[in-house]
Amino acid sequence: MRFFHLALLVPLLALVGADAPPAPAPAPAPAPPAPPATQPLGKLPHMTVDAKAREVRVDCEAVKADYPLEFLVVMNNTNEYEAVVRTQAKPSNLHLGLLMIGLKPGTPVHYSESTKTWQPPTGPPVDIWFEYQKDGKTVKVPAYRWMRDVKTKKEATPMAWVFTGSKVQEDGSYAADTTGCLVGVINNELSVLDVPALKSRALEAREYERNPDLIPPTGTGVTMILSPAADQSTTQPTNASGTELSDVHIDQAKVDRLRAHWEQAVAPHRLALKEAAQAHYQVINDLRKEQQRLIDESDRIQRTIDELEKEYQDMTTPQPEPGK
Repeated sequence: MRFFHLALLVPLLALVGADAPPAPAPAPAPAPPAPPATQPLGKLPHMTVDAKAREVRVDCEAVKADYPLEFLVVMNNTNEYEAVVRTQAKPSNLHLGLLMIGLKPGTPVHYSESTKTWQPPTGPPVDIWFEYQKDGKTVKVPAYRWMRDVKTKKEATPMAWVFTGSKVQEDGSYAADTTGCLVGVINNELSVLDVPALKSRALEAREYERNPDLIPPTGTGVTMILSPAADQSTTQPTNASGTELSDVHIDQAKVDRLRAHWEQAVAPHRLALKEAAQAHYQVINDLRKEQQRLIDESDRIQRTIDELEKEYQDMTTPQPEPGK
């Protein structure tokens, strides 16, 4: 996996002092206080990064998932029917934001040829929160509380995600930017963040669904907040003052060239791509509904078969004669 490079600018404060000439005043005037050291916020499209607080905030929107969950967060016009919230933020920018707060990606779920087994995702653990406005007040809840168990309908137990990073394709593109996978709740090697255990993608094996008791109405603006999990011990290098350093650097000229290429090759097709994405979403959604309808019909037919089989069995099973 290739790393995205970004320079984290660390402001330096120079305190300049001047010796005052001798004066007969009984007491020298106090020196003015030094200005506070501040860390400017990083701005990415639909995202804010606070490197000092080690926090990434992403603009999202609540959606209504009709199926058991595969994702916690997806991009707009992708898999909203099986996610909790959606966002216009790009997965590659989320990857970049997590780098900016000092996290380094681990490895996605993968198959090990040496052990002939699937290996779970690895990476630094990340806490995720959702924040939104309700009745004029700010409400902040752990992201896992917006999910519940499919079978028991009980709220999901506390959990953290791991920063695995998505794959980089042969053409140099970031895979999650194509699929729209930001945060998963079952294993997906293309997600930016995944759950730290082996979780099957089979529909019948999915554990969670949206928790309607806590999720705000569909369309509500939501801020997803990501930060290093509170119980993890940092492995990042530090300087003598204990401040975390980063060896990540950005090639701004390359970024500018790539953006210009995108504007030339992709932007003119914006409307067509949007229409194609909407058509894809609608077709897949309708096919899933038709699939569910057929499953329901099959269940009804099976119940009829069972009833007829039982009735036939009752008719053909010998019964003792009356009085014997």
